[in-house]
Amino acid sequence: MRHLLLTMSLGAALAACSFAAHAGNADPSNFFINTSAGISHSSVDGLTDKNSWGYGLNFGYRWQDTWGIEAGYVDLGKPEAKGFYYGYPYEIKLHVNGFTLGGNGRWRLSDNWHVSARLGAFFSKSKVNASGSLEGKDSDTDVNVYVGAGIAYDVSPNFSLGLNVDRYQAKAKRFITGTNSPYMASATLEWRFGGH
Repeated sequence: MRHLLLTMSLGAALAACSFAAHAGNADPSNFFINTSAGISHSSVDGLTDKNSWGYGLNFGYRWQDTWGIEAGYVDLGKPEAKGFYYGYPYEIKLHVNGFTLGGNGRWRLSDNWHVSARLGAFFSKSKVNASGSLEGKDSDTDVNVYVGAGIAYDVSPNFSLGLNVDRYQAKAKRFITGTNSPYMASATLEWRFGGH
């Protein structure tokens, strides 16, 4: 089911972009780059502090300033668990990061305001590092989905400031039961090379 959802989401995004390009709507100046930073929150049980700082960097191409494809990198921080094992302290940190590949859409609400959405594949790497009375480390990789939405204000035809919420799926069967579904609420800066 997970692979079917992933295939369908990427297929839909690429089909929309391909249709726009073949319809003669492609503009070679419509590349964009954006960066985001904010608070991430892990869904893993047992963590004593599920919040951390996260950031992302994204690069893409958008047709007619509406439909686009994107690729990027996201780091969801290091939430942690602290406690005592037989009276001795320990600290466990969970670090999730990885690359993204998907599609996005951007729709205007007014001359300066717009909303956006994104969907695609998340190629995650989850690492756990234990220190203190519990020593050890391990890592695992996964391919799953990410989804996000946001609202932004165009400061100029090329530059916008926004707020986004993105959710990621990152399984690590070697040391996490179920699916880790961290999300990140972030402030975003976007630069569009072909703004006019």
